[in-house]
Amino acid sequence: MICPKCGANMIQAKGVCAKCGYDIEVNRQTRKYSCYFYNRALECANNRDLSGAAELLQRALKVSKKNVDARNLLGLVYYEMGDPISAIQEWIISKSFLEENNPAVRYLETLHANPAKLDNLNLAIRKYNGAVDAVAHDGDDLAILQLKKAVSLNPNYIRAWQMLALIYMKYGQMDKARACLRKTLAIDATNTVSNRYLREIRAMNRANRRIRISETEPEDSENEVVTTKTYASYLEEQDHIDYRALISLLVGIFIGIMVVYFLVVPGVKTGMREEFKQGTQAEYAEQMSQYLAEIDKLEKETQSLRNKIDLQEADLEASTTELEDLRNKAGGINMFNMTAYYLKLKSGGEATKDELFILQKRIRAVSEEELKNASAKQIYDRVLADFPDVLTVTMTSSELYEHGKALYDKEQYTAALEYFTYSYEKSADNEKNMYYLARTYHLTSNKEAALKCYNEYLERFPEGEFHKSVESYIKQLQ
Repeated sequence: MICPKCGANMIQAKGVCAKCGYDIEVNRQTRKYSCYFYNRALECANNRDLSGAAELLQRALKVSKKNVDARNLLGLVYYEMGDPISAIQEWIISKSFLEENNPAVRYLETLHANPAKLDNLNLAIRKYNGAVDAVAHDGDDLAILQLKKAVSLNPNYIRAWQMLALIYMKYGQMDKARACLRKTLAIDATNTVSNRYLREIRAMNRANRRIRISETEPEDSENEVVTTKTYASYLEEQDHIDYRALISLLVGIFIGIMVVYFLVVPGVKTGMREEFKQGTQAEYAEQMSQYLAEIDKLEKETQSLRNKIDLQEADLEASTTELEDLRNKAGGINMFNMTAYYLKLKSGGEATKDELFILQKRIRAVSEEELKNASAKQIYDRVLADFPDVLTVTMTSSELYEHGKALYDKEQYTAALEYFTYSYEKSADNEKNMYYLARTYHLTSNKEAALKCYNEYLERFPEGEFHKSVESYIKQLQ
């Protein structure tokens, strides 16, 4: 059994690591509590209680930060709530704990495979940040435009919906605010912030109704008195109808209707058209300015990339020509490998210790037969002259493994293979180096060497950390 603290082999029956004294029972209890919170969070997520699930998952990770399942689910919850940045962070951390058979790797690959969607999510975040800045400078109209664009790009962006609802509440547009908050509750059914805003809206509506009732009650009583009096006078005077007054009243009503229809209504329509036109033009101008700025930025980036590509192509062509000339002059694969690495170091600035060690290995690989060639001997002497201390550089097996692992993580398998090989030559007892040496052979399609290293790993480390993985890889190759 592997100690979770120091990585040493330990006897499971004892339950205590002989190297660091870590009590494995503590690890079991923490994993138990972490799994308990994870299971409760999974139930909440199934019931669309995303904020509750996020809180439980955070507690699970506080208990055991290496709970990969909890971290992956937390990333999914953040992504569903419209926060892709937090989701990607959780998946990257999860990948650092478990590289193989981890769903987080698939989630990240899915995002990278759809760059258009990723760009939309990033643009939505920029729009939200712009809206926050606009609100801070009393630009509520611009903030509304920015937030509408953000939620159109990312309909699950809960923070943007909530901020838009707040602005609507500020201006008394309660129906629009309520519609925004209901969209957030469709995503996260128990979101505490949205529910608190809805309670505030209901309280404000009740207060407004009480104010309207208190203002209209006196007017209603007065109207009732007036109506009673008018009706009584009508009963008294119904025998004395003045037809001229009635005709004058009807003519006055007709003239009033004509004035409203021909004078007031056209002015109102014109004002509404102008207001709509100005609002549309302002929104269009704001969008066009953003599009033009983005186009200018993309054009500058494209031109910069083109210039870099041209320079790299020129350097590559020059290097290729120089290498071909040197190979034709010197002859011999070892000489060619040494010369190629020498040119790489010369063009890259000051060489590091590990680079000098690789150059040393390539120098020592050159045979005496190759040095009989005059051009080859001249190049060989020049390399030693430019790097006089190269033959005295030494590195430990652990140092070589660390450099190889760094290149392996960057998927530079050919370069990593050289470091793993030299580390193995210095010490064959480095378990991790043996495993990654076999994996690098496997990933570079050298099946024979990979099988040999896998079998040697099983012989040397029968209870090793990667034992199960190695057995599955051997089945794949056979």
